[in-house]
Amino acid sequence: MTTHSSKMNQRKLFLKIGFILVLILLLMIPNALIQNLIYERQSLESQTQREIASSWGPSQKVMGPILSIPYTTTQTSKDGTVTSFDHTLRILPQSLSAEVDLTTEERKKSIYKAILYNAHHDIRGSFELPDTAEFGKNLSKIHWADATIDMGFSASSSLSNIVTLKWNNDKYKMQSGSSDTQLFPSAIHTRVELNPKIDTYNFEAEIGVNGSKSIKYIPLASNTRVTINSNWPSPGFVGLPLPTKREISEGGFTATWNSTEYNRPFKDTWKDTEVNLSHRNESFGVDLVQTVGHYQKNMRSAKYALMIISLSFLVFFFFEILKNNKIHPVQYIFIGLALSIFYSLLLSFSEHVGFGPAYLIAASAVVGLISWYGKFMLRQGSNVMILTTILAGLYTYIYILLQMEKFALLVGTIGLFVVLAISMYLSRNMDWYGLKKQMPAIETDNSLV
Repeated sequence: MTTHSSKMNQRKLFLKIGFILVLILLLMIPNALIQNLIYERQSLESQTQREIASSWGPSQKVMGPILSIPYTTTQTSKDGTVTSFDHTLRILPQSLSAEVDLTTEERKKSIYKAILYNAHHDIRGSFELPDTAEFGKNLSKIHWADATIDMGFSASSSLSNIVTLKWNNDKYKMQSGSSDTQLFPSAIHTRVELNPKIDTYNFEAEIGVNGSKSIKYIPLASNTRVTINSNWPSPGFVGLPLPTKREISEGGFTATWNSTEYNRPFKDTWKDTEVNLSHRNESFGVDLVQTVGHYQKNMRSAKYALMIISLSFLVFFFFEILKNNKIHPVQYIFIGLALSIFYSLLLSFSEHVGFGPAYLIAASAVVGLISWYGKFMLRQGSNVMILTTILAGLYTYIYILLQMEKFALLVGTIGLFVVLAISMYLSRNMDWYGLKKQMPAIETDNSLV
């Protein structure tokens, strides 16, 4: 009779373990649905940010200035016919210095927000006129009066002010569009007067550029220096070269880039369309990195669902076998649903109050609900306090993991090892086969228990 009862208890134990494992797997279904919902909300946020940026300005790439000088060559055939050909010589600056004041601001649409900026440029530099040999053979005429200056942008329509170019002692208002669509798809330009007797021309311009996400520069001058001062606290420096100097604080950053002609894969002059700048990737600049958003943190949190649910069920399982508190399968289901709804609460609250406060609200609600429900299962107040402390510690541990980047894997692995060690310690005396009741005469080696 005792043997039969022991086998029945053993069978119930393993059925309970099997039920818990199956329930954990089933609870991954709502978790997968939550992850899909996070993806959808994140996509909606990205779409809204693009809509905000489209009315302000995209990620900007600043190119230029470039001096273009048209000229004509002739070619005489064998029969004496003279044919004229029109060309354009592109000339890059010898030096360029840009002081950039990058001011960011936050714009909202519904519950979503986008980070926009205005980059005010104070640009100075110089050009040196080339020797006539640069125009090639069979030169007929150089059209000095038709020379133009172009500056390219990702979207010149996002410029925030009228640009006036100071060219030596003259001033020119820059016009919309490129002087040659094969040079820049989006640009501003102006015609300037050149005197072949003057070798060097200095230029100055103040340009305000509206944009979002990032701003980059193609270093065209033989010597380029760009300094950006911004109130954005988390810059991401991209491209080559990296800044030679940078200072980052909570109040913003300052960075300086220095580039030479060796950083570009083309010469300082070329003819016509030999170089296509619109597809060049040799650029440097800064990304306005947003610290990990609440959707990314929600996704990372949802990926810990298997661990949270498993460890929570493990706690109740040990209460059941060590404290002799009988927990019905239906009660396990309710506990699992409470653990699963945590992620819905976290997602919905984080869209309004931020991830940190949302995590506190959701975790407190779930721990409070399970602790209240546990009072009717565990009976004793001390057991409920232990349960509450363990669950609160578990959610606190997960929150700490979510804040970590470099040591998340290390701390997570150590935590799992500690949980495994505690579980092995608590279950060290369990009679999984039920042999103690069946064979009371067999002596137990206490040194192994």
